[in-house]
Amino acid sequence: MHPAAGNYTLYGAPGSGATPVHAALTLIGAAVDVVDVAPWQGESERQKLAAVNPLRQAPALVLPSGEVMTESAAILMWLAERHPEARLAPPADHPLRAQYLRWMVYLPAAI
Repeated sequence: MHPAAGNYTLYGAPGSGATPVHAALTLIGAAVDVVDVAPWQGESERQKLAAVNPLRQAPALVLPSGEVMTESAAILMWLAERHPEARLAPPADHPLRAQYLRWMVYLPAAI
């Protein structure tokens, strides 16, 4: 699947690490095409990801530029920085910024 010009394309399954990414894209109001893929369900599902993520893991987000991002925490932090108007994260000089970064790294690493 090729993303429409200006759209994001999100590879992942409901209930996976793609869910918070999809929620953030929705809050931002971004145009997003979703490719449902559950790599834990077998080789055919992992193969769907091979073209966008050689590790064949989800989520994978194809940016409007064509660049691919992986790792849900990294994607969420990037989206928050690119779209400060959505208020997905405290600004860099906010007193809660350190805690935000801590939890963004802790959750996917520990859970």
